[in-house]
Amino acid sequence: MDGEASALSGADHDGWAPLSGFKADADSFPQRARLLGEGIIIFRTKNGFRGVERACPHMKATMMEGELTANDSMLRCPLHVFTFRLSDGKGVNCPGFRLRVFEIREDAGQFLARPVS
Repeated sequence: MDGEASALSGADHDGWAPLSGFKADADSFPQRARLLGEGIIIFRTKNGFRGVERACPHMKATMMEGELTANDSMLRCPLHVFTFRLSDGKGVNCPGFRLRVFEIREDAGQFLARPVS
């Protein structure tokens, strides 16, 4: 949590911070955005938006080309097909690996994000 805490030092007391560079009405997803200076990638799922870290924790492949699977509840890395749950980032077929995942919400027209605990 230390890395997340320092990266999100500008977040409110609940951990929510504004996203920059994100356009919810865009036609093309995934989409790059910034959260307190850190680049993340936003996916549009059947249940709304979800953010993930830019690179797979295994071999650092870009997640911009990741594939949503299992009814949009998981994300598959394009390099080695490692698959991660979007609910908590836990590796499904890659024990020991965890993808950082971010909740996304809208508040008064502004999109906010925070890491999933």
